[in-house]
This record gives sequence, structure tokens and C-alpha cells, in this order.
Amino acid sequence: MATMRPMVGMIGLAAALMLVAPAASSDAAAQAAPLPGPDRPSRSSLASPQAQASGAISRSQLRSKLNKLAKAAPSSSGVYVYDTAARGRPELYGSKEGKRRKLASNTKLFTTATALDRLGAGGRIETVVRARGNINGNGKLRGDLYLVGGGDPTLDDDGVDSLARQVAAAGVERVDGTIYADDSVFDRKRGVPDSGYGPSPFIAPLSGLVYRGSTYSGDPALEAGGAFKSALRDRGVRVGGAVKRGRPTKKVRARTPLGTVESPTIAAIVEATNEPSNNFYAEMLLKRLWATSSRKGTTTGGAKAVERFAKSQRSKIQALDGSGLTEGNRSSPRDVVRLLSAMRRHEAGQEFFESLPRAGKEGTLDERMEGTAAAGSCRAKTGTISGVSTLSGYCRAGRGQVAFSVLINGVGDLEAAHRIQDKVAVAIARYRP
Repeated sequence: MATMRPMVGMIGLAAALMLVAPAASSDAAAQAAPLPGPDRPSRSSLASPQAQASGAISRSQLRSKLNKLAKAAPSSSGVYVYDTAARGRPELYGSKEGKRRKLASNTKLFTTATALDRLGAGGRIETVVRARGNINGNGKLRGDLYLVGGGDPTLDDDGVDSLARQVAAAGVERVDGTIYADDSVFDRKRGVPDSGYGPSPFIAPLSGLVYRGSTYSGDPALEAGGAFKSALRDRGVRVGGAVKRGRPTKKVRARTPLGTVESPTIAAIVEATNEPSNNFYAEMLLKRLWATSSRKGTTTGGAKAVERFAKSQRSKIQALDGSGLTEGNRSSPRDVVRLLSAMRRHEAGQEFFESLPRAGKEGTLDERMEGTAAAGSCRAKTGTISGVSTLSGYCRAGRGQVAFSVLINGVGDLEAAHRIQDKVAVAIARYRP
């Protein structure tokens, strides 16, 4: 099984910072979805001069503004605002803050925080090539090659070519046997609970071995194996057999790999998850959380790991998947803020913070809150599924960083929900004690 290792070189960083396939992103999925679908960028709803006011406001003025906005939200909503740097009275505002709400893609906050903690910001995921048999003096491998996945969601053309190049450099010119694609680091449930663990229009098929973010059809591991075989051919290595799915024996696993390629850092993958709200990356990270040398990575196992990490940070979540596509993912605004506050103190807190899109600047907040006090000063994670709109994150305000969570359920008008959330963030960004 592939293992997490400290930073040792880098393959495919660009791939981790891009949407690797249309099926992999919430934004792309939303375009094919009925109203409203998972996360998608939207234009700022705050265009009036009054909305763009940037002068400082006091604590009492902030509470007054937030109270009006909370009352304007659907009744199944909650708001919580907390000054992470305040020495006294850190709670700035709360409205129904203790009741659990549907999270949508705010679930990714919990998933990625857990990944940074358990896998390490500088950790990487390995994909390796192992061989059964020996290489004779003519460069012939009398046996098989195994392409062994470790659950890397970013494996791309560069990674596959690097593996082929390493095999050729080891002296292999011909493979008599088969190329086996090993995806056994994960189970073979391709989707999340929302789709009955089967194919979903909002996420590419999940697998322990994927290539280019997988595809909507076919077997992800076999697709990766086919790409590896083509890369070998391009490197002058002929393969006699077909591509099949299979796992190396214990004896083969004990041998030194013929080739190894590492993912970008977990911090880079987390940023590529949160900034564009990438469902595929989130679910792959979730499964990876549960994978060890003695057990397969699973969605249910990863969800347990997320719940345990949240509890260790004095927060709570009912987690069913890693992306938030499943309606049953729930937490309260207060518990979301507790996680956010804890991550400011975490050793990977800066990587977590920088993974969130900046208002008016990037990702799913690219065109929201432009020209307001929140633009460039607030970083937050959006969330959208049918009837749900959420926004949670940080604003540079108060004496340092103010954490907030606005979980709106019962949404009938998505733009109206965005206006409330954006005005909350703008008000917080203007707050000075």
C-alpha cells in the first residue's frame, strides 16, 4: 500500500491547483443541475453605494446589523460570529447558533481540516510500480507490472510518464506479462450516500487508482493502467499482455518499486479542494483518511475520522461524506466556528486558512462582495445544495481574525441567501472594537 511521506520532490502541482475534470468540480456539476445545485460562482449582489460602505462600526452596531440580517433569513437558519483574538467577550453574535443545520459544501471545512491534521500539510500520496519476475540481460521482464494506487486524486500525464520513464531507466525494454492496475487501497464504492454510493452527476467515480481525475464511465483503475501502458510504449517499452485489475502478492509488495511518483502536498490538494469546491478531491481525501496497511479507505470510515477530529477540537459534525453532497451532513454554526477557531491555533492553520477563497478575488467567491470591505479581507467556504446555502470562514476584523458561520436552510431564493451572507461578511469586516 502507498504511504504518506514528508515532502520529497513534486509531481503535478499544477494539476492539484486546477479542476482536473468537469465531473470533479461542484461548479461544473451545478451547470447541469436543477435549481439550485452544488457550489457555483455567482456575481456580487452588493452593488449599491450603501452596501459598499467601508467605515468602521462598533460592537453594538455590528450586533444590530447582524440581528436584522438573521431575521431576514429563513427560519431554518443560524448565525454565529466569534472574535478569535479577543481576550474578553469573544462571542460577537449568535442566532440559533446551537442547532444543527445542513452544511452543503461547508462539510469540506471538516474534511480538509482533518486531512491536514492526520496526513500532514507536507504529506504526499504515492503511486508506485512493482514488478513480479526478473529482468534478463536483454531487458525482458519475465513477469508482470503492477501499477499500485495510493488514492492520489491528482495523478496525471506527467505522473504516469514519470513512472514509465523510471521503468525504462531500470532496464526494462519488454514486459512478457500483464499490467495489473491495483486500486485496493480503497473500496470500490464509486459515489457517496446521496447517490446510493453509485454513479453521481456531481462527482467522478471514486477509486484508489485514478488518472486525470477519473471519468464518468468505465473503470478508473483500468483507465489509469491503460494510460501507463501507453506511456511505456512511448518510452520504448513493449508490453505483451493486456491491462487488468489485480493486486500484487505480499512477496511482490516487499520488493523495491521500479517506479514511484508522489502527489503534490496535502496542503496543495486541500487548497485545490476548498477554493473551487472540488467534490472529487474532497471524497478522495475522505477515503484516504481511513486507509491503512490493514484496511481499505471507505467513505463511512473517513466520516468517522472527521467526526473524531472535530470532537478533539471541541466541535461536532454529523458526517456522511466528504464533500457535502449528501443532505445528512449537519453541524451547528457554533460548532463550525469552533472548528475554524481551533484551526487558527493548529500547526497547519495557515495552510487551512489560505485554502479558503478570498471574497471578491478567487474561487467560488470570485465575484461576490467585490468593492466592499470584505473583498480581500474575508476568506470563506461556500456551500450550495437544493434548499441550502452556507458561508463560513474568517474576516480580518476586530483585533485580528473573526470567525463566522451563516448556515441558511429552507432556501427558496438563492440570490437572497447570498445577499444575507455577503452583508454579514461585509459587516464583520467593518467591525473594530
